[in-house]
Amino acid sequence: MNKKAIVFDNSGTLIKRYKILNDIENKKFITDKNSFEIIHKLECAALIILQFNTKCLSKLDPNTKISDLFFKYNINFSISYSSTKLSHDDVLDVIRNDNNAIISDITNGFGILKEQVPNMEICNGTALIIDCKNKKILYTITTAGKLFANAQYTVNKLKNRGYEIFIASGDRVGAIQTLTKFLDIDSSHGFPTASPVGKKKIVKHLQSKGYNVTMVGDGPNDYFALNQADCGILTIAQSLIEEEYLLLASDYLINDLIELLNILY
Repeated sequence: MNKKAIVFDNSGTLIKRYKILNDIENKKFITDKNSFEIIHKLECAALIILQFNTKCLSKLDPNTKISDLFFKYNINFSISYSSTKLSHDDVLDVIRNDNNAIISDITNGFGILKEQVPNMEICNGTALIIDCKNKKILYTITTAGKLFANAQYTVNKLKNRGYEIFIASGDRVGAIQTLTKFLDIDSSHGFPTASPVGKKKIVKHLQSKGYNVTMVGDGPNDYFALNQADCGILTIAQSLIEEEYLLLASDYLINDLIELLNILY
């Protein structure tokens, strides 16, 4: 019997994501900008995922600089995506030199998110968009989410059909650990802080182990994995897809995860 695996992206795929970007320079909240579009427009920029529970920020002085927070508490982070190759030391150098971003640039968005997602435990986190050329933090990103209505039902049905379920996401470690528990997936099947190339490598590794792999994703950061997979499925449950290359890399387009049950047997 052939081994079957499904690799899910998280945000926008399993989780309906609510996101607020805070423009540091203009002190303005933004909800309609895509992180990847911002990064692509800059000569040297990156999306940095902070690996800690954002709730603890509410207990700290809101005027504390994010650069001070990083070095005082030795905050772990991962580079989710960058327009050029960067090391961890490169990122730390940018953050060390930033004097504008403060904790309230993150925490001021909590109230807005709580109105949209009363329960922020399923998937919440914080990220930064940094400008490496000018050595500054451009945006803070605060996120929260909840499972799409049919996500748990669909995942359970696919398990019953013999599929092994994996999650490959750019989200922080804690969020993916929570999600694997919620969906009753083996914790070793959750891959947090996965870059676009990292997602492709996960798919390729499973294929090398004899799996027929389906990739389910929703955006540009899933392109390489969709293209690599034996079957690529693009969901537009949360966002319209304008990129033709994404459509070309996908075998199916769905509006709701439950449609997977009519595709995967």
